[in-house]
Amino acid sequence: MPLDRSLVISLAIRDGLLESNFLDTGEEKQINNQFKNISPELYKKIRDEVQIEVRQRFSLEETSPQKARSPVVKAKFQNLVDFKIKVLNLEISDEEYSILYEKLFSDIIGYGVLEKYINDPEVNEIIVTGTKINVEKNGQEIDVDEELESIEQGIDLVRRMIASMGERIDPSKPYVEARLFNGARLSAQTAPITPDELLISIRKFKYDLTPEELLAREACSAEIMNFLRCAVKCRMNILVAGGTSAGKTTWLNAMASFLDKELKVITIENPVELNLQHPKVRRLEAKPPNIEGKGGFTISDGIITSLRMAPDIIIVGEVRGKEAFDLLNAMGTGHEGSMGTLHANDAQHALEKRMLNMIKMANTGMNDDAILDQIADIVDIVVYAVKDRKENGRRRIDHIVEVEGVQRAADGRVIGIKSNELFRYDRETKQWYWVAKKFLRKERFEEVGFVCPV
Repeated sequence: MPLDRSLVISLAIRDGLLESNFLDTGEEKQINNQFKNISPELYKKIRDEVQIEVRQRFSLEETSPQKARSPVVKAKFQNLVDFKIKVLNLEISDEEYSILYEKLFSDIIGYGVLEKYINDPEVNEIIVTGTKINVEKNGQEIDVDEELESIEQGIDLVRRMIASMGERIDPSKPYVEARLFNGARLSAQTAPITPDELLISIRKFKYDLTPEELLAREACSAEIMNFLRCAVKCRMNILVAGGTSAGKTTWLNAMASFLDKELKVITIENPVELNLQHPKVRRLEAKPPNIEGKGGFTISDGIITSLRMAPDIIIVGEVRGKEAFDLLNAMGTGHEGSMGTLHANDAQHALEKRMLNMIKMANTGMNDDAILDQIADIVDIVVYAVKDRKENGRRRIDHIVEVEGVQRAADGRVIGIKSNELFRYDRETKQWYWVAKKFLRKERFEEVGFVCPV
């Protein structure tokens, strides 16, 4: 009569041979379902020993997700697994061997416990706090049953992710932002800058959100989408503002699809997220300096470099600092129709506060009045996007404004930027409405097919 495995493990726990939480792990249940001759404790032994061999025999770049799937690396890894099976004299079927190999590969060289979430098309973001894992699906953050085994395992995973990028994470540089080979954005922080010892965010980007698909998701109305198409056709200078994860890049991609095919377009980002389906697009990516402080390439450098390439349109993936001044100058010197994104609380805040403060970082010597005057003169349209927590994390357009000019006090001082709100979303009716009583750019828009309500 075969032994009852659960009884044996229970007795082992009683006698202190196993940890009391052993039976509660999701991994144990998974291994029990996959293997007949490999217990969870034996799998852990195999994994730990193979991992030691990998660290000794493989370079850090070989174990990076970018290189790991190469035939040479897979063959090297398979040899280690085969040798370990031979040493342990394991008798397993071909099916079990395949499962064992893939699980070891995922745990040691792949994304480990995060792999299935990275490969899940419904997962938008993976968040790790310490060893705890959360994922975002369709705008909702969900707790998962699995955890990282340790902080060290998480740091090791990050190091392998960034190994081929010339990036590092260690006590002297406890944070990193990078674009992974699959296009996802990685942001990671370790002690001492986080009391949780480890924070990881992996944001995945879906490039298949065409204007039609955004309409199907009710991210805006058909009228708004036509307005955005006309704004691009009219070569409006457009800012897309919003909070974190509001879909700013998605909207930039969608609007860029309306660009005339003969236009020369240059994108500048850090990291690259845009995926413009355009025949004449050239891409630049900002990079931090190396350990010696050399080789850095900023967004500002990218904008200045792009001007030498005679572009028609310049698109900046995210304006974060003094590059706002360079973008504004580019927009105002023959590159009408350029676009960029920035974080802001609303459209007015984007114009009067965020743009103002970022341009001041450039130390131009201009006073606030002159800066606001320049912003009002060059920026045409601000699109404000949100991730609405009250609507289950739905990403949508909230409002759109046109810039009319500056507001002046009686003594002539500039006291703000005058904007005209065109569209506004109503949460009660879940509809968008044209709210403006006038539209300064009406004639230009009507020339390209926009039917103005006023």
